Amino acid sequence: MKLGAILGAGFVGLTLVAAPAQAAVNLVTNGGFELGADPGVFTTYGAGSGALPGWTIDAGSVDHIGTYWQPSEGARSLDMAGLSAATISQTVGGLTPGQRYVFSFDIAGNPDGSPVVKTLEASIGGSTSIHTFDVTGHSRAAMGWESHSLSFLATGTSVALSFAAKGDPTSPYGPALDNVSLSAAVPEPGTWAMLLVGFAGLSLATRRRVRRA
Repeated sequence: MKLGAILGAGFVGLTLVAAPAQAAVNLVTNGGFELGADPGVFTTYGAGSGALPGWTIDAGSVDHIGTYWQPSEGARSLDMAGLSAATISQTVGGLTPGQRYVFSFDIAGNPDGSPVVKTLEASIGGSTSIHTFDVTGHSRAAMGWESHSLSFLATGTSVALSFAAKGDPTSPYGPALDNVSLSAAVPEPGTWAMLLVGFAGLSLATRRRVRRA
């Protein structure tokens, strides 16, 4: 079989395999806060508690929310200010150095009290960003969850991530957190299309060179 025919067959195989999008694997443990004891309506955990598998409560306290309000996904979420503003963290392993990852999470806010604008600090690999949510017009039955994300380039096989409630450190009405994820960036469908077009062009050019030889 000529080289051009081999490349052409390879291109057809690549089209069939690469076109379907693969679901990204979430490397965060308990990113939806679904693991651990049933919190009922909600249960408050303080610094040092091991009640949230995968997470360390470094400061303050969190409310592990069950039926108290609408989650972003699953059945549970967090209020990042239980009795006071909290900081939680996790070290995530299984990364490939040089690979780009997407760090994402959903944010809302406890609508029961001030401040009206909730502030959440998110950190990963030494980079920190501030995220806010205005609870105006929202309720426990309609939380208005928003998805936030950022791109992260891995420099090692593990990375530390954390979240901290900001604003009034004594307020028990904090930012709400759910659906935390860290996964490898997946090429968009348009990127796959460009790759396939490139392979098709390579196959055609190689076939022409073989015929001319």
